[in-house]
Amino acid sequence: RRLQHLYALPVYSALFALWRFNSARTVWSKRLWREAVPMGLNYLWMALCLPPAVAVGHVLLAGALTATIVTVSHQAEDLFHEHQDDWVASQVHSTRDAVTSSPFSEWLWGGMQYQLEHHLLPTMPRYRYPSAAPLVRQLCAEHGVEYRVDSELGVVRRNFAMLREVARAGAEEGALPTRTETVWSRRDGAAWVGSN
Repeated sequence: RRLQHLYALPVYSALFALWRFNSARTVWSKRLWREAVPMGLNYLWMALCLPPAVAVGHVLLAGALTATIVTVSHQAEDLFHEHQDDWVASQVHSTRDAVTSSPFSEWLWGGMQYQLEHHLLPTMPRYRYPSAAPLVRQLCAEHGVEYRVDSELGVVRRNFAMLREVARAGAEEGALPTRTETVWSRRDGAAWVGSN
């Protein structure tokens, strides 16, 4: 745990590989054939058209990018241990938007740079987030709530600084474990429970 800020990226990469494996397992166990076809075509393309090192590198690099983009807008923000009565305020305080620096970066983030808008308006198509962001920012200003936003590099730095800070913090005496069930695929609510 003390070095988690140093090994986070390899873990993120491995997690993405696990997500891919568990997605395939869920598709197979639940017989989701409409999902199986595009997934199978993707794996077939990787197996036939890419050298094994490139295919593995593709999954690991995609994992590092995907997990980094998803986690940086959540992890360095407020963590609530109790029920929050004000749902909107809890969303504002537990997310951070990122300002992207180029059209390529805007595309790469895939809408995750508008994390607050995504949390407040989860069914809104992501192409509408850029239009919603100024309205959400105005709403926050009208209610005296901080609209949390940072540069894309700033939000990544903030996240890794938080990982380092947590790693260096001492253990809390008498703290309960974060999970009683440590086998992820058996946890209630796990997306990849499959047929267990």
